[in-house]
Amino acid sequence: MLPPKYTRSVTVTAEDTPITITVRYGASKEEDEIVEVIELGEGETHAFEEKSEDMGSWQNVRKIISVRGQIGDDGEVFEKICETDCEGVHKNIHYTVHKEGEFRMKLRD
Repeated sequence: MLPPKYTRSVTVTAEDTPITITVRYGASKEEDEIVEVIELGEGETHAFEEKSEDMGSWQNVRKIISVRGQIGDDGEVFEKICETDCEGVHKNIHYTVHKEGEFRMKLRD
């Protein structure tokens, strides 16, 4: 069995353009997933905090599945699957997002 690969939180910095960021948190059932959306101005940073899922007698940390970006109201949506940048379980991954439509990993904790 392979070890888990995920991040518990994500920080995003809008490097060179205003952007709408969408983060998707996983859950034990797909219909219970959480989606958070925030608009960032150029140079602004936002931390999407760790979330947990109540499993009855214990709490499960929700892994962050993906980060999406959209520049402008009619811009193309681009996505980063967080697991591709994970080497085990991380407390936080910090991405910078760029007007070329890409996320670049800045820091992994």
